Amino acid sequence: MDQQTHDYIVVGAGAAGCIVANRLTASGRHKVLLLEAGGPDNNPWVRVPAGISRLLAMPHVIWPNPTTPTPEFGGRSIPLIQGKMLGGSTSLNGMMYVRGQAEDYDQWAEAGCKGWSWSDVLPYFKKSECLESGGSDEHHGRTGELKLSWMKDNIHETSLAFLEAAQQGGLAFNEDMNSGHQDGIGYLMGCIYKGRRQSTSNTFLKAAEGRKNLETRITSTVRRAVFEAGRAVGVELEDASGALSTVRCNREVILSAGALSSPFILQHSGVGEAEHLSSLGIEPVTDLPGVGRNLQDHLFGHLGFRMQSPMHSLNATLSSVPRMGIEVLKWLLFGTGWLNVTSSHLTSFFKSSPEVDRADVQMSMRPFTFDMLPSGAPQIHSFPGMTVSAIQTRPFSRGEVRISSPDPRERGTIDANYLSDPRDIQVLSLGIARIREFMRQPAIADRVQEEFEPGPDVTSPEAIEDYLRSSCQTVYHPAGTCRMGSDADSVLDPELRVRGVRGLRVIDASVMPVICSGNTVAASMMIGEKGADLVLADAD
Repeated sequence: MDQQTHDYIVVGAGAAGCIVANRLTASGRHKVLLLEAGGPDNNPWVRVPAGISRLLAMPHVIWPNPTTPTPEFGGRSIPLIQGKMLGGSTSLNGMMYVRGQAEDYDQWAEAGCKGWSWSDVLPYFKKSECLESGGSDEHHGRTGELKLSWMKDNIHETSLAFLEAAQQGGLAFNEDMNSGHQDGIGYLMGCIYKGRRQSTSNTFLKAAEGRKNLETRITSTVRRAVFEAGRAVGVELEDASGALSTVRCNREVILSAGALSSPFILQHSGVGEAEHLSSLGIEPVTDLPGVGRNLQDHLFGHLGFRMQSPMHSLNATLSSVPRMGIEVLKWLLFGTGWLNVTSSHLTSFFKSSPEVDRADVQMSMRPFTFDMLPSGAPQIHSFPGMTVSAIQTRPFSRGEVRISSPDPRERGTIDANYLSDPRDIQVLSLGIARIREFMRQPAIADRVQEEFEPGPDVTSPEAIEDYLRSSCQTVYHPAGTCRMGSDADSVLDPELRVRGVRGLRVIDASVMPVICSGNTVAASMMIGEKGADLVLADAD
């Protein structure tokens, strides 16, 4: 038993956890212990924006999280990777800062999550931000810890050609897709500043350095929450040597371990479907069947194009050791070059059909092509190419994560249930058809030699469906597995408190009732900001 007692224990130093730890310690009144299962974020590739391809192949900085194979997904298992180091996935993600649509959050509120409408959450988005230029003060913050940059000063000529082609194909130019209105195509906002990745570790956690009321422990894997009389009073953890200990807190245990790890920890703690837990020999603390259910994720459907000239693509640079050496020097000396980019160079949002009420397809464009290795890392092609991808932003398919052993060292099963709802195939197919229309526009067509993936002959609904089921890849956006709500089946109330127990909250992407329309990191940070305020409101 660790004799030191804290007010709060925050489990997970990722997108939300670092923010929660910062905000809870800001006043100096509360003692916080922040626990991270991974190690430090000191790998040199963490600071390099384009270092994601290297980091995804490093086993010691990731949770690989293989998914369960299913027939609807071509019998494939893919790695649903999350970061395992300070900063969590913000230390290895694609750094695309996309908030989602105002309607996403209004829908949360209408479904019973009072206090989570767009007007409610916008101040929390702004609180985190430091956007030095562009955008309106109505929609953006200028003084937060997270320094953001527009990705329009370092953009490839083919990306600019595609930007024009999409407008020729009917998409309007959108100056700010983070204003709550996403429709159209525009420049990305990235978690990059002066060429360096802006993770929550080197922003929010760094800003809290030196606070005597904050203790951070790395390589400390939380096995379960500890309860006394229905109240969470601490956690049992395992250090890098395998030694077990228990640490206590006076007020609350806060799980910010992500949409896969948080439900695993809850279930090992006795919080979940009682029948399932009992079958594993785990004594239920409270019967919450919703824990681990409602898993949602975004999927890519890629189109690959072979280009006429090496000048029309970054493949020649990204696949060449000497040329990459030059790019490394540019980045080290000036923070410039092709290492200083988000994972996609452009993004846009549009309706898959006139019948839907708002945009449900995200399109991402990159002036390079790649194969996805079994590890989840990309391998750049040797020929010049470009990739344009369709993403179903609000998937209908729902999966589940559940423990399969009483041993907390075993991660459990991740049944993402990808493409189990045929409506997801329909949306992705319509998205691919629209991308092909854009690629026929004059601004881009003369740069293209051929479509090689899936190929010009893959046009029938059956052929497109077969292609998607056999090739779709995750965008690494798991969410929704501890959903909040006001109904009896929700895991959390709208204040993010776990139902049926006291002293336990979840504050991360798992709380989303429905996944946001776009990349999830911005929403996860907002959840951290608002969640911290909810905790502090109960402390006063």
